[in-house]
Amino acid sequence: MTQITKQAYYMYVHMIGGVLHMFTEENKKKIKDCACRNLRMTTRVTTLYYDKAFQPIGLKSTQFALLADIASRESSTIGELSEILLMDQTTVTRSIEVLRKNGFIEVRAAEDDARKRCISITKSGTDKLREAIPLWQEAQNKIVQSIGEEKYNDFLDTLALIQSFV
Repeated sequence: MTQITKQAYYMYVHMIGGVLHMFTEENKKKIKDCACRNLRMTTRVTTLYYDKAFQPIGLKSTQFALLADIASRESSTIGELSEILLMDQTTVTRSIEVLRKNGFIEVRAAEDDARKRCISITKSGTDKLREAIPLWQEAQNKIVQSIGEEKYNDFLDTLALIQSFV
């Protein structure tokens, strides 16, 4: 073992020893109940669930959500979509590029400011959305039915409250 490797090993062992005492049963429960941890786990399984629903038409749930938001407006900028979707502009730009390459959206310079890029849905995008909506509706209905409409509405209210708080 080299000197650097030994030092790294001893630092690691010391660090772990310093952290392990923090993981009491009470702290383990608090971490297990963490809002961020639970929301991320729920988001992952929900995304997989919707991705599976859209698989027959070759669409991802993230693409569907973005395409639906774009279709609901005459035209949007990346900045506007970022604000609406609570996403950073880099992530929106990457997602937009996939939709553009597939011919589902059109990206052009804004008339009032050439630095802004306006996004609008194409006929191909509208057709893909028409194909996706029944698949989304079926998946959505299963989720609502599985927990009941009242609990689902409470869930949406809770999510909105969390979003407004943070």
